[in-house]
Parts: sequence; C-alpha cells; structure tokens
Amino acid sequence: MKYRIFYIAALMALTACGDFLEEVSQDEFEPKTASAYQELMNGEGYTPNCVDPITYMMDDDVQGCKGSRWNETLSARQAIFEWQPDYWQVENDCQQLLGNVKYSYRNIYKTIAACNIIIENLPGSEGKQSDKNVTMAEAKTMRAFYYWRLVNTYALPYNDTQTNPETNLGVPVVTESEVKDAGAPRASVAEVYRQIVTDIEDACALYGDDTTDRGIYRINYTSAHLLASRIYLFTEQWEKVIEHATKALATAPELVNLRSYNIDNNMSPTNGVISKKFPETIFICGAKVMSGDYGLQGTPFGVSKELANSYDIMDRRMNTYLVPSGYDYYPYRITKICSDEHEFVWRTAELYLNRAEAYMNLYKQGNSEAGQLALDDLNWLRQNRYRIYTDVELTTADDLQELVRSERRKELCFEGFRFFDLKRYGMPRIEHTLIPESGNAVTYVLEERDPSYCVPLPDNALEHNENLVQNPLAKRREGITN
Repeated sequence: MKYRIFYIAALMALTACGDFLEEVSQDEFEPKTASAYQELMNGEGYTPNCVDPITYMMDDDVQGCKGSRWNETLSARQAIFEWQPDYWQVENDCQQLLGNVKYSYRNIYKTIAACNIIIENLPGSEGKQSDKNVTMAEAKTMRAFYYWRLVNTYALPYNDTQTNPETNLGVPVVTESEVKDAGAPRASVAEVYRQIVTDIEDACALYGDDTTDRGIYRINYTSAHLLASRIYLFTEQWEKVIEHATKALATAPELVNLRSYNIDNNMSPTNGVISKKFPETIFICGAKVMSGDYGLQGTPFGVSKELANSYDIMDRRMNTYLVPSGYDYYPYRITKICSDEHEFVWRTAELYLNRAEAYMNLYKQGNSEAGQLALDDLNWLRQNRYRIYTDVELTTADDLQELVRSERRKELCFEGFRFFDLKRYGMPRIEHTLIPESGNAVTYVLEERDPSYCVPLPDNALEHNENLVQNPLAKRREGITN
C-alpha cells in the first residue's frame, strides 16, 4: 500500500502552497486496519531523517581545530559554529548539503503529520483494541518527542526565569490531518508543552502495565516513561520526573559496566553508545548526522578540550565515548558515533541522571533525604563508568548540583542534550574558536542570553507560512583574531 505521507505532511505543516504537495488519490494513503496503521507508524511515524542536525555544533562540547579538509559543506557548518543569524541562507546556498539535513524542520513536521493521521483515524479502523492501544501509544510518544525537540531548538526554555512561557513564542502545533488553507501560527512555549504532556501521559496510560518488549526500533512502556521523565525534567516537575524514571528503570536494561566493555574499532566502531549493539539501548531512531559532511572527525571542528579534560584518569568513558587521536591538530575522536545508521538512542543512563537531578532539586528545596537519593543514583552510574571508584559523599546542595551537571555532560555528550541543557541552565556565555584555512585562530562569542540561543526559523518555512513570526535575530558576528 502506498501512503504518500511525505507530500501531505509537508503541506499540513508549512503552508497552503502546493509546492510541497503531490496530488494523490485518497485510497493511496488511507489504511483500513490496525495492522496497516502500525505499518504506517513503522514507515513514517519513526523518522527516517535526522531530527537535530544543528545544535550539537552550537554548544561548548565542540571547538575549532586545524581541519584536514575544507569544502563547501564544511564552510556551511562554519555558520552554525559561529552562531550566525543567516545560517539558513548559507545552508540553502550549499548545493552539497543533503536534504535530510537542510530541511530538518520541514521533515519533522512531515513525520508529525504521519502521527496525526494515525492518532485521528486509528480508532475507527478494524482490529483488536489492544493492538490499537499500542500503535496509538507509539504515535503519541513520538509526536511528543518531535515537539519537544522543535520547541527546545526554536524557542526559549520553558523554565526561563526572566520571561513567561505563556507568552513566549514556541512552534506551530499541528494535531489534525486536515489540510488548512493557511499555515499554523506559532503557539506559546507553554501551549506546546501542554500538548507534549497530554500526548506522553496518554501514551503511558495506553501502555498501562503492558511491559512487552517489542524491540529497540519501537516505543514501548519503558521508552514512553523515559521520555515522560525527560519532559518533566524540562518543566521542573520533580516528583513527576521521579515517578516516570522509576517506572522506566524497573524494566530498563542494566547499566553497562565500562570496566569490561570495549568498542570494537577506534576508527569506526559498530558497538558504541549510539548503536543497536550497545546493551543499554532502550530505543534507537533517526538517520545519523555526525558522519560524512556533518562529521567532526578530520574536519575543522572537534571535541572541546574542556569536555575532554573533564574525564579523570579512572573514567572509562574516555576511550569508550571519546578516544585520543594521537594528532595535535585533532586531539580526540568521537567513538559514540558508530558505523550504524542511527542518529540517537534513549538509554538507561539518562534515567539515572534525570532522577538524580530531580532528587537534587528537592534537596535544594529542603528535602534532606532527597540529597542522598540523588547521590545513590549518581554513584551507581559512576561505579559502572570508572575503573576504580569510591562513592562521593553528600555535602552541600550547590556541590551536588555541580556533580549532577558534570555527570550529565560527560555521560550524554553528542547525544542531543547539551545545548538544550545550557538553555535551561540560564543560557551562559560560550566561546568558539575557529581555525580557518588561513591558520589564524578566530574567536566567536555567544553572549549570555544571546538571541541565537533560539535557532532562527528556516527561510523555507517562513516563505511557505505567512503566519510564522521569526525569532529575534542577533547581529552578524565578527570574530576576534587571536
């Protein structure tokens, strides 16, 4: 059966313009049975594209280095690395850049559209109710995930203390499959999160006590509760974080003990963290982005020394997640990024980190028992990461917060979290040093609370949706030659 969702979805998400719509007959994309909707979910609801090909180049885990090559695509990457306001124009002008990278915003809305069709039409299909519940839960979980990524990329954080999420512009929320004559306007950040929370709570309720393992390529009970813990972490609902993380941990894989785990190839591993072979993997999806034209290996962009130096000598994450390259001009290689075809994983370690952060914040609020519970989670994670390890003892809330943030950075680097975490930490100042072909280092600065913490909406989205309002744009940045 041919569904042709990509064409329909682009129109729904972006515009009434016919540029993105290919005329197809209704019977080409209208499933009749629950199993057909599951096929649609498998084929279109789980994105075949990269979800976030942008923000990992904007955080403090990357730095410039003397790249072994420059080309048109890497020059386009430079605009992201420098936080330039015309980033999308540079991308659009780059002929070598792949469409799944260049059109990531549009592609996510296409996938959301597939989820919308499932959510709207599945209840009236033929089949067992239990099968419908599972497919509906998958569609609602993934829709929540896509909107979580969109709102954190293009909007201010939900927890920003200087603004109001009820009035801050988020992203368009499209939940119906009907094609509209005009593009959807941007909902507020709070409205986007209300939709996200509704979807993930519905999904968790639909799973109920069904903990069936349907494989790492499909959402299940564990991954739905993991995403719920992440969403509530970003909305600072600490008790909810603990509730959902604890439920997920009851059925999640055990933490991998890195003392006895080795990647199979330092140059291009097949069993690193972002792979189906890593034993902690709960869910895996997306087309990998840190390879080829977007890779950090052998390019003018590399792992920051600040991140690399944060691992102490007994920490096995060095030589598992990152490895020294042996080259002065390119000191470290990312070995999380495998020869596997996927962009991201959800895994057990995040659950311990989410819950530890929630406990830490309760400790800061005066719950004396919560501090030790946070440390218990962190110590268990660290015991599985260090060659030789002695538990950290509880001291002040500020020390505990520093430890939580440090562990989160070291554990989840290059998995799509760091830039979002920096946003919810208050949007601190960041420096990036670029070493262009001339060899003279140039420093660019993202100031505290800089407008570029909100990625500009893509030009092609604005062109096809007159109701979209662009984010405030920073001035074009001039680097300082060192």
